[in-house]
Amino acid sequence: MTTLVCASYAQRARPRLGAQARRVRDGAFRHLLRIVPTTDRPFGWRVGGITASFNRRSGSFIAVFGVILLLEAIARASMSRPPPDVIRTGGPSGPADPKLAVVGSSADRVGTSFSVVDASDAVLLTGVLQKAAGTPVPWSFAEVVDVSSLQNLGEFRVITGGLTSVPWTVRVDGPREAIITMLQFFAANSDGFEPSPLHGASHLHDAVVARGPHKGEHVDLTGGWMDAGDMLHFTQTTGFSAMLLQYAARLDAADRDALNRTADVGVRWLVKAHPTADLFIGQVGDQRDHNTTPLFRNPESDDASSARGIGTRLAYPSTRADLAGKAAAALALAADRATGDDRGPLLQQAIDWYEAGKFDASSRPPLRGGFYTSSSWHDDMATGAAALYRTTGDGAYLAGAMQYLRATDTSGDVNWDSVGAFAAADLCGLLGAPAVNDPAARDLACSKFQDALASAKSQAAKNAFGTPGEFLEGQTALNGGAGAMIAAAARAGDVSALDMATGARDYLLGRNAWGASFIIGYGLNAPRHPHHWAEAFAPGQPIGGVVNGPAPRRRQRKAGFRPDSPFDSRQLAYQDAVDNYFTSEPAIDLTASSILLLAALSPSS
Repeated sequence: MTTLVCASYAQRARPRLGAQARRVRDGAFRHLLRIVPTTDRPFGWRVGGITASFNRRSGSFIAVFGVILLLEAIARASMSRPPPDVIRTGGPSGPADPKLAVVGSSADRVGTSFSVVDASDAVLLTGVLQKAAGTPVPWSFAEVVDVSSLQNLGEFRVITGGLTSVPWTVRVDGPREAIITMLQFFAANSDGFEPSPLHGASHLHDAVVARGPHKGEHVDLTGGWMDAGDMLHFTQTTGFSAMLLQYAARLDAADRDALNRTADVGVRWLVKAHPTADLFIGQVGDQRDHNTTPLFRNPESDDASSARGIGTRLAYPSTRADLAGKAAAALALAADRATGDDRGPLLQQAIDWYEAGKFDASSRPPLRGGFYTSSSWHDDMATGAAALYRTTGDGAYLAGAMQYLRATDTSGDVNWDSVGAFAAADLCGLLGAPAVNDPAARDLACSKFQDALASAKSQAAKNAFGTPGEFLEGQTALNGGAGAMIAAAARAGDVSALDMATGARDYLLGRNAWGASFIIGYGLNAPRHPHHWAEAFAPGQPIGGVVNGPAPRRRQRKAGFRPDSPFDSRQLAYQDAVDNYFTSEPAIDLTASSILLLAALSPSS
């Protein structure tokens, strides 16, 4: 029997091959598979990655194979088509904010005139396009439209060379609404009896200790936040997110109460995660959450499940310094604002986590499933020591923070895995509290902050859209963390930093290659198909979650995903698709980093 096998072909992604072209090609393949004649004596052939087996009636094969090669040529031709020229805008912006639109183009448009019009098409501003700094990928050229002088309130559009942008909104409170929207995600992902707008009480059997001296014991670990599109709980990301939300509350007076109330959900869970003197929990749940069918389900249904590790989940102890340092920081920050009888227990919890991490002095071994294994731990302990010093005034904690900061490289990424920049910024007086009085500690902290700032600025200058986050998995967290450092510098009077900080914010909200907001349910072209358990019963939710954003194309292809936006490049792709967890999964750390960025730029800061 003769068959034509295109499996090898199907495994190769086609950059910028549109969905319609792909359907035509694949339909033709299916049709050809039906018409190839049969025989009992096939032999094989391989050309350009296409494997074929066919009979001696070569005429039939040649006709079929010729059509396939033609389709292959069409597919390759579609790869070389440049993306359409567009104008990408940001906002909402405050009246005094820098406002820089970016034109992506296949031809050099530098010097081309532009105009800015209001809703009635009245011209408010004119000028000429300037060359954008950094790589214009996926375009051949990129130009900047500087409309910063426009401080009128309302919606405005940029027009140049036959292109018209989507509206750019300018309002008094800028993007403050985005902060409130993002806080909704933390409410949606709240667990236990913590109120959620999406589900009822859930995971009320959490949890049974999986190993160690307390193995088999039940400990109350209800509440807190589910981490991302799954339902696991991690001390690592809970501590990180609660820490950043409290930093944000220091900076954003208008939203301080809401930010602290949200942080308290994580803080209450961290308290439960240290129930006895010798027990510290690093994780609740494991990879069985990912392997359960259906993957997306209502959290409140888990309690009735008879599946091992789902109906009653396991808790994994850990005193790893990377997660202990973050827990200590979050708890110390909570103690610092607590009053009365609440302060003492929170402070003791923070001290216990810090001492446990100090004794452990490691970011190994990985917890069950290998989730969130950090590459370092000195940075985490620095954040814990800095927060404890702020709360207690004890010089030993300041000395500890200096010791750990000296061992920390702050010149790289700023995210859950690299938090030293936050400790440095805090002690340098850039996160809403005064700089420490000790000159040596202050100088060290400010020097380490400058290392982080220089790295963030350098990254922002590498691309036309100005994101200071590297294009790695979890790009929005990197954009938020590094952007928050630049915003902190802008707050301290670094005028050059303001353009970059608002650029990071605008990148999150739509001034990127895809013209997409990366906040679910907020802004133009916001994610509609997030990789999240709410897909099972509330498609389009959870509102406010920040998704991963663009990710390396190669990793996505290797996992079987085929993003096909015309604005993807050979290196980078973004896809708003439920299955694609690389780009479309929201998480608490991504959202907390983005909140801190916006809080640092809020008018009330």
